[in-house]
Amino acid sequence: MFADEWRQWAPATAVVAVIATMIGLCVHQFAWTTAPQFRAAVASAGVPLAEFQILSVTIYTVIALVSWVALTVVGRASVQATRHSHALWLLLGASPRAVFLSALLVLVIVSLCGAILGALASTLLGSWAIPAFNTAVSASVDLPGFTIAPWAPVAIVIVSVVTAMVGGLMPARRASRIQPSVALRTFHQPGRRTLSTVFRIIGGFFFLVVAAALVVASSFASQLGSTGPGPMFNLAVNAGGSALIAVYLLCPEIVRFIFWLLHKLFARAGLVVPALGTRAAAARAQVSTTTIAPLAAGLGGIGLLLCAVNSVAAMTEILQPGTPTNLADVWTIVAVVAVSMLATSAAVVALSARGRGREIALLQAAGMHAGQVRVLIAAESFAMSIAAAVTAVVPVVIGGLVCAFVSSAALDGAAVVVWPLPSMLLGLLASWILLFIILVIPTIAPLRDGPGAQLREQGT
Repeated sequence: MFADEWRQWAPATAVVAVIATMIGLCVHQFAWTTAPQFRAAVASAGVPLAEFQILSVTIYTVIALVSWVALTVVGRASVQATRHSHALWLLLGASPRAVFLSALLVLVIVSLCGAILGALASTLLGSWAIPAFNTAVSASVDLPGFTIAPWAPVAIVIVSVVTAMVGGLMPARRASRIQPSVALRTFHQPGRRTLSTVFRIIGGFFFLVVAAALVVASSFASQLGSTGPGPMFNLAVNAGGSALIAVYLLCPEIVRFIFWLLHKLFARAGLVVPALGTRAAAARAQVSTTTIAPLAAGLGGIGLLLCAVNSVAAMTEILQPGTPTNLADVWTIVAVVAVSMLATSAAVVALSARGRGREIALLQAAGMHAGQVRVLIAAESFAMSIAAAVTAVVPVVIGGLVCAFVSSAALDGAAVVVWPLPSMLLGLLASWILLFIILVIPTIAPLRDGPGAQLREQGT
């Protein structure tokens, strides 16, 4: 299955490789900073080891969260992409155990290929990136030559593969137990809510309540004595982070509502093809949600971080004019999150686009020309991007409200909030373009060859 369609698995393998590279840099950094020769050099220079560890721990935490989301999402999408093939296996008499093991085997191959590439890339990059990073942290330390710990590449591969497997374990179990007739449907039909769905929704509302409570608490900042830049940043990140978790958990419900609203707006405006494209995105609600959730988390996290940091910097400038601010670490985190989440969504879309040639052929046979097909795809990708952006606005607004309340208490009623509108719009545009490109590439050959060739190929 992997060997026959390796090109279609390439995006998922590339995402695993990118994430494994970031994990690898963290592993090599940890291994080097805990080496005896590194500690001896730092001690002899009289520099606290904590200077290297504090920033490293922050980056470790961000990359760990990003890696968990990206690898589990790719793992889940990789298994979902093979559900039609496994349904045919079940129809032909394969046992559920064989289907389960086959789904896991494909995921192991995809994740292992990406993890090995990532381990090699991080080892090559680490030889100059890690010394450069530590020299930037403290140039006064005469650091020893960088050496690679023998266990580091193995740890990178194991962590990357296991994390991806965690994401694909439950989908593989469902793929082995689902009725073939259900799996062979073109789209997932809405069914009854499972117990896990109920717990997910309850968890989402719980974190929303936590975020609302923190916003209310921030309105009493003067009474609580939390009016400095530090407390404002911490409270904004905690409240916005709680809202981010909430919208991530409630993403399927939010996405369905946004798709329904966009479809109504396009239909009332008489835009038939865009309305059909939005309907297509809504029909693929499960795949669309898997695509949108990491995008929304990435956009929301970036927007929240920029809002909190820039608002704190603006308030600090008012309280202490001329205070220097270095946002290099913030922009590094923003770049890591942006690249990872966009790549993850692109991989999910690429996996879900398998077999869409037949859909394009049917649309052509129904009389839709190539330009209309591209407009339909543009509308579908636009609906997914808008859904991600709207979902991402929630944590940003929550964090901004906290900054407004705290800064108002600190500055005698003058609220200071720097909204990251340009960054959010840029994220919306970038995600729309990326999703459109990924969706339109599989349609090039069917649109060129015409519906007859594609339908004959499907029939053989």
